[in-house]
Amino acid sequence: MIVQHYFNLLASSIRNGTSMISLIIPPKDQISRVAKMLGDEYGTASNIKSRVNRLSVLGAITSTQQRLKLYHRVPDNGLVIYCGTILTDEGKEKKVNIDLEPFKVSSP
Repeated sequence: MIVQHYFNLLASSIRNGTSMISLIIPPKDQISRVAKMLGDEYGTASNIKSRVNRLSVLGAITSTQQRLKLYHRVPDNGLVIYCGTILTDEGKEKKVNIDLEPFKVSSP
């Protein structure tokens, strides 16, 4: 039920002013490779002309990098990270950081 709550939160937050990063890391991938990729994306995002968009994207990338530092290796089932800023129903910005290890689905 907790996972469903997070998905409902994300789905209801998609609107103008939302800046989210969805990072899906497959099993057996390297944290160092993903961290390098995020660093490269940070450099690319620095060139965004709109100041508001640039700061929003850079903040989301930085949050994702910080969340990724909590892991020494990718969990056996992979890793999914959602980071960014959403607009609440009251029009206020709220930072969201969600990281989860997908369930392993076994076939019968």
